[in-house]
Amino acid sequence: MIKYLFIIIFSILSFTGSSLSEKADKNLKVEMYEVCADDLFVRQFGDKFRYYLSMHVKTKIYKNRAYEWMYEDCEKQSKSKPITFNLKNKLYKEDLDEITAEIFGKCADEMYVLEFGEHYNKFLELKIRDKIRLQLNYEWFVEACEEEYQTYPIKFKLKYFDYL
Repeated sequence: MIKYLFIIIFSILSFTGSSLSEKADKNLKVEMYEVCADDLFVRQFGDKFRYYLSMHVKTKIYKNRAYEWMYEDCEKQSKSKPITFNLKNKLYKEDLDEITAEIFGKCADEMYVLEFGEHYNKFLELKIRDKIRLQLNYEWFVEACEEEYQTYPIKFKLKYFDYL
């Protein structure tokens, strides 16, 4: 009898524990998408609508079609370009962050120099998150690096991992 009771209690605790971690993971994703959408909203409309960003995320999505589209873009990017999404999101703090930022920063810097020349040295000295926030072109370069990494992982590693 005690054995069955123990099994039932253990099963309930196991089920509840996994659902709690799934809920925490979902809440983190919701928050990361919100931060991303808020950043895009400020980029698009400036600081004049800061009061709007203090509202609950459901309200922001419900009341503003542009914000809803930005939130969708962030959610889509997190799935299609997870490295770029995580590099630019200020809530992301995993071990992958430092090494990935350096590698993808090197790749994107090379593309940036090819496009705009080397006279932007001050810009290139910034951290990758700042560069992504300041220039949309730079974010596109990081996305291009991620596509290269996903398509040709061995070549990408040979090309950029030497710099570490």
